[in-house]
Amino acid sequence: MKLQIISNLNYPIGNVINIELQNSLETKIAVAFMKYTGLKVIEKSLLQCLENKGKVEIIAGLDFKTTDPQSMYYLIDLQKNFKNLSFFCFGDKDENKTNIVFHPKIYLFSKKKEKTSIIGSTNLTGGGLTSNFEVNTIIKEQKPLYYSQLEAVYNSIKFTDTIFIPDEEYLLGYSEVFKTFLNNENKARKDKGVKKLIKDIKRKEEELPGTVPTMKQLTIEAIKYLTKESEYAKLKEIGDYVEKRIKEENIKFNMQHFRENLRKGIYFDLIGFGGKYNKELFETKGKYTGLFTLTPKGKRYEGR
Repeated sequence: MKLQIISNLNYPIGNVINIELQNSLETKIAVAFMKYTGLKVIEKSLLQCLENKGKVEIIAGLDFKTTDPQSMYYLIDLQKNFKNLSFFCFGDKDENKTNIVFHPKIYLFSKKKEKTSIIGSTNLTGGGLTSNFEVNTIIKEQKPLYYSQLEAVYNSIKFTDTIFIPDEEYLLGYSEVFKTFLNNENKARKDKGVKKLIKDIKRKEEELPGTVPTMKQLTIEAIKYLTKESEYAKLKEIGDYVEKRIKEENIKFNMQHFRENLRKGIYFDLIGFGGKYNKELFETKGKYTGLFTLTPKGKRYEGR
């Protein structure tokens, strides 16, 4: 194992990332925020990696609307030519059900005989990669001890229902919010029009696909299956189906699915404690009957 601690004052971490990325077979990056200036720093190496059939995953946080739309557009567009590139977003803390700020800076590179991990203060931005006063630890291993631990942390990020895959339609709304926050965040948060726009993009986030099935998605799947031959599904049958699907999917990182009282959790979602949006997806035969079906909107639902 080789361990090195460097600052951008000594040697820009962007240079290290470019070297590692060029020939990486599998790259995993999770950063609090991302800017187009950062992608331009690593662009040549990123393209070389993708052209060499290397697999690349990038997760960017959206807290405080700091990740810029241009960087997101760039990756979404690049995915059209490279299926070996995956781009995910981690929802804003006010909207992601966890109420925590997403703040990691993890870079993982896997080659045939060597694993390289970079962890420190650098976001995927031009300044972070080249000129800011950043400090990072670089770990190179042939027997991946620390790499494996950091990969587990990365997976705990990736396999949550907060993660979603953005599309161009979502970015139209996000771009408008980003512009208003850029001008004056405090003023923007009080503006009624901006508040409505934020609600709209939050709704869109919920509809976009993620990396693992959520309770809502599994519940809808259960009711669709159970109502093939009858109008309503029983709560117990829904619970049994969801529990079975959780085991089949081997969802290790969505531990909220394994609630002590699974059916009670499902029931709360079904009758609307999951929010007004859920009420538009499910309907019951009557109060306390334990019989549920999907609304027309619920039958069309394709989100998480």
